[in-house]
Amino acid sequence: MHSVEVQGNHTWGKFSAFRVLGDHEPMPGFRLVMQFAPRPEGVARLLEMRARANDPLDSELARLTVRAGIGLLQSHNVSFAYASAEEVVALVRTDAVSRMGSSLAVYEQLLSMYSARLAVLLGEELVVHGHIFEFPDIGIARRAFVSAQEWLEEATPLRSSRRLGLQMRGLGQPFHPSSLETVEAQAGLLRSAGIDLESLPHWWWRGVAARFRSDGGVELYDDVPHGADFAALVSDV
Repeated sequence: MHSVEVQGNHTWGKFSAFRVLGDHEPMPGFRLVMQFAPRPEGVARLLEMRARANDPLDSELARLTVRAGIGLLQSHNVSFAYASAEEVVALVRTDAVSRMGSSLAVYEQLLSMYSARLAVLLGEELVVHGHIFEFPDIGIARRAFVSAQEWLEEATPLRSSRRLGLQMRGLGQPFHPSSLETVEAQAGLLRSAGIDLESLPHWWWRGVAARFRSDGGVELYDDVPHGADFAALVSDV
């Protein structure tokens, strides 16, 4: 198990062979996917600071983080966005690099937009980091999105109990991440605050997705399917 001190989607390591470092022009037929996430230490600070004024797990912080991620569609350089309380994953439009001049320019635009939206919505600045991936085809890009969702769902007990523990710290109560080494301990901590994992909303488990329609409108999915059904949603206009 990964250390519970560190929160974040570690499954991106499976796609490290497709990661692009620096500026790069995609090869014909290849697809760019960009992933962005607030630094875990910044989120931890906010959870502790906001603990007295918010509900267990700070659902408002989670919803606003999702909202900032879905907002990347407004860049007109993203055709599909998948957002959660932890990260946002964006399928870059095939014409984005040619319009912006480089893949790095697209990345910087999306990074800046996500950071700015988080700052406006939360009233606090968070440091955001990200990665660029270049996949040979849309099929492998879809696998990356499915992997991100699978991690989110699998990690729900850990990430939820960790959020609660950080809130406990903010309230002056003792909490150490080593106490969350088992699923039973994670569920027990959540139950102590009256939280039933199975009763958490669908978007908490599987995230929210959005994509453009051919008529220019936006389709929002807050009841995201999983597996092949989710992969089928990942598409261009």
